[in-house]
Amino acid sequence: MDVKDYLRAEVDKSLAEAESITEQAKNAARSVTPEEKSRIENLVADATEKKQRITEIEDNEKLHASIERMRGPHNEKAEEAPTGSASLGDAFVKSEAFQSLSSGFKSGQMTGRWTSGPVELQFGQKVDTIASPIVQPDVQGGIWPTLFQRLTIADLMASGTTDSNTVRYISETGVVDNTAVIEEMDPKPAGDLLFGQVDEPVRKIATFLPVSDEMLEDVAQIRSYLDGRLRLFVQQAEENALLNGIGAAPNLIGLRNRAGVQNDAKNAGENTLDFIYQGITNIRTAAFVEPDGIVMHPTNWAAIRTQKDGGGQYYGGGPFTGAYGNSGGMAADNLWGLPVVVTSAIPVNECLVGAFRTQAQVFRRGGLTVEASNSHDNFFQLNMTAIRAEERLALAVYRPAAFQRLTDLNL
Repeated sequence: MDVKDYLRAEVDKSLAEAESITEQAKNAARSVTPEEKSRIENLVADATEKKQRITEIEDNEKLHASIERMRGPHNEKAEEAPTGSASLGDAFVKSEAFQSLSSGFKSGQMTGRWTSGPVELQFGQKVDTIASPIVQPDVQGGIWPTLFQRLTIADLMASGTTDSNTVRYISETGVVDNTAVIEEMDPKPAGDLLFGQVDEPVRKIATFLPVSDEMLEDVAQIRSYLDGRLRLFVQQAEENALLNGIGAAPNLIGLRNRAGVQNDAKNAGENTLDFIYQGITNIRTAAFVEPDGIVMHPTNWAAIRTQKDGGGQYYGGGPFTGAYGNSGGMAADNLWGLPVVVTSAIPVNECLVGAFRTQAQVFRRGGLTVEASNSHDNFFQLNMTAIRAEERLALAVYRPAAFQRLTDLNL
């Protein structure tokens, strides 16, 4: 069974379980319980994510097939295109636009002003299902990004695609729960779920980098340059937008600035770990969903991670040992059973707890588009090329109360 068949089977399994839960409630002439509703939402979100992964695999297969067709019979001995997920740099240097550009440079025919034309690339993702449910960034070799944080915010959330410049969805804005035990024949107390229609504009994130014409002639160097820098810059801006966007055009509305997101400040003397667990509890009681992640600044995570008991033993496991009281391998970055995303995109002394996977979704309008040209400024005179990268995306938050901002962690 290949990966796509496995994913399709998992989608069918999740949907079948969700349908079974609803059928049981229907046969018993009752509404689904909050626990059943949460389980159904998780199953549907899981099926949606796996269907998106199937689409990404199929898109990559089409891309490689297109590359093979462009090579033609004159290049039968060329190295076979790799299957599965390709890096952005690989896809760009193997595109018809870049191949034509490279041939022009080598033959000396590239004179005057020129452009490669846009090359749309899909984000390749690798999932480490053993160590963590977080999708890790696929960083290629080449110029190593030694001064940049791990990028995982978008990977915490469900992913989707759109063909429009606006994503419209229904968001839960409030709950009136009057459910109670009553006497026989008494009137049933009425409850209500409050919904609102939300329109999220698709926003653009873009950058460009200057390179020399000689670098364009060196395919290996341009591949590592794209993978090691250009994509990283776009994803850094994306992570900041998803967390901190203020909403005014051309910004997204980030998770921290969403109306309806819960907020709480730690009191002086209050235990930080207890305070974070209270945030988890607040989501469970107010939004009736299970939190699945914590976002925290490196400074605060370091303070928590290096806490010791009276005997000098690390609560979270020392540099050579496992978690507290466990001599096994190194402990993963998690707190209260939830994975911790460590990023400097969130302010110091603040963390964000939430049900990211089920209650937020990133919609992308196409992939990352890369284009090269020498028409910028005086680049033609200097034998320089501008490589531009841009993407378009929107952020949907279905239940804002499923996220909790916790501030003043240093008190």
